[in-house]
Amino acid sequence: MLSGMPSDWRIKMAWCIPLIVLLIIALIAYKREKRKRRTRPVSGGKQSGVLLPYEKDIELYANPFSHCSRKVTLAVEEYGLDYAYHNVHLIETGCYETISRAFLAINPSGLVPVLIHEGTPVYESDDILLYLETLTDKQSLIPTDAAGQKAMREWIEFCSVSSHAPMAMMETQAGACVPALTLPIFATMISDIDIRHIFTGFLFHPDKVRPLFFLSAKLLGLGGILKAGPAGDLIARGRDAMLGHMETINKALKEGGGPWILGDQFSLADISLASIYLRLDETGWFDWFMGQSDLHAIVAHYTQLKARPSWQKAIEEKQLDIIKSGRQRLLTLVQNSPAIRRKLYGS
Repeated sequence: MLSGMPSDWRIKMAWCIPLIVLLIIALIAYKREKRKRRTRPVSGGKQSGVLLPYEKDIELYANPFSHCSRKVTLAVEEYGLDYAYHNVHLIETGCYETISRAFLAINPSGLVPVLIHEGTPVYESDDILLYLETLTDKQSLIPTDAAGQKAMREWIEFCSVSSHAPMAMMETQAGACVPALTLPIFATMISDIDIRHIFTGFLFHPDKVRPLFFLSAKLLGLGGILKAGPAGDLIARGRDAMLGHMETINKALKEGGGPWILGDQFSLADISLASIYLRLDETGWFDWFMGQSDLHAIVAHYTQLKARPSWQKAIEEKQLDIIKSGRQRLLTLVQNSPAIRRKLYGS
């Protein structure tokens, strides 16, 4: 078929045909891989009828930087459970391990944490918190009276981050402010991540906004993303709403008489608040909020939380170097850049 063509065309076609074949093969391979990495929503709670391979009766798949993972890990340690901890990387701590085929076999939604109890998965962090009570005969972290249980559930919801619309309820939930206030440290941590791992998100992550943000942060840095795009406005909304939430928490601690949010009993509500405090602390917001309002009751609460043995095991011993370096880089940028300070703090 090529014999009647001019020699230069024959040469071009001889190169083009193999390239076209390779592109077709690559496209087929990509579509096949994308099908295998497809995520889907899951319901919270124990997944009866699902059985996964397991080595220990209790296994926790989590990430040391994940807000939701942290509160579950704290609760597991508070209950003194014998468990296996599996670190699952998020892109900000290394790579998109949550959308790997191996992890999607554990949780098809691609979200952490996941508790595995005798091979049966339990999804969604708040459902896991309540499920843990069934695994131990140690002192309960749930009040025995109906009023206390209601109050505890309200605080847990107040601290929750929705997996569907994380920032949708900033004005009413402290947890909804967490993603926005985390953006600055996201931007400094991502500088340690190989850019090829970010592109994995464009190929396989269901939410393309996240890899777009991380790529922008990688290329532009914190100062760049604060100048362009929606990051600055989101952070300002989260900052202003969270200040009001911190005042609400502080008032409740004072009126309840402490030392815990429900008074004398340490509960899952305190664990949920601990995760909020930690994220604000590592991003520099905690100190800033302390300078905006009288929040001494929160300071005392946070100090007591950090003094518990569970904090050492769940937080300190599982800390990642990339979190430490990202935090230090953020602090340095804030100290050295008036423009970044104005964007973050409005002054």
